[in-house]
Amino acid sequence: MENNSTKAFDREDLKTRRAIAIGITGLILLGTVGIAIIAIVLYWNDTTDRGKGLQFVGQTLLPLWGTWIGTVLVFFFSRENFEAASKSYQNIIDKLSPEEKMAKMNVAEVMLPVGKIIHLTYSKDSKRTLFDILDDPAFKEYNRYAVFTDDMKLFKMIHRSTFNAFIAERIVNKDSVEAIRKYTLEDMMNTASPQIRRMLDLGFNFVKKDATLLDAKKAMDVIGECLDIFVTENGKKEEPVIGLVTNNKILQYAVV
Repeated sequence: MENNSTKAFDREDLKTRRAIAIGITGLILLGTVGIAIIAIVLYWNDTTDRGKGLQFVGQTLLPLWGTWIGTVLVFFFSRENFEAASKSYQNIIDKLSPEEKMAKMNVAEVMLPVGKIIHLTYSKDSKRTLFDILDDPAFKEYNRYAVFTDDMKLFKMIHRSTFNAFIAERIVNKDSVEAIRKYTLEDMMNTASPQIRRMLDLGFNFVKKDATLLDAKKAMDVIGECLDIFVTENGKKEEPVIGLVTNNKILQYAVV
């Protein structure tokens, strides 16, 4: 329905532009022909200056006709040429496979800039209790907590399930409810079992800033259960984070 409306609008627009072009051309021709006739008539009876009328037409009106007609033609045909080129380009893009499209797209075009990444800073948040972090409204829509250093390097990536696993581990160890509620992020880092601490270094990878989206997908595929690709200058984890590409963003472009 929308496509038919668009086509109808384009047809009406084409008719309007054609009418304008024809109208302007007709007015210019009639006007200048009238002026030419008047100029020739005025000088015709004067045998000494009879050529001035024709000279006026040749030197003044003919260039004017050429300029105006050229302007009208540009107005009339420029949009068609632009639309034809745009449609041709879009047809080529539509025929590309998802991987070909991703190979032509830089991660900088689709990544979430570091300034917009909701994250924890370890030096500031290490003393916060786990329940306080889990209840933080800033992370209400997220199941992953990126933890950065002061210089914006990735320190840890903690999934909500990892917090829950640590709390469950404390319950199994018969810690009191009161004690569990006092555990901080720092406590989890230092006292969690080796299995849980390994979970803090899983599920993410890095690419350099000039990598393509296809590079990001490949970096995600080589890591088990990887959901996040962090962008750094040279793709090294020791460098400050520039941006983030999530699994959802890659999936968005991977679908045909």
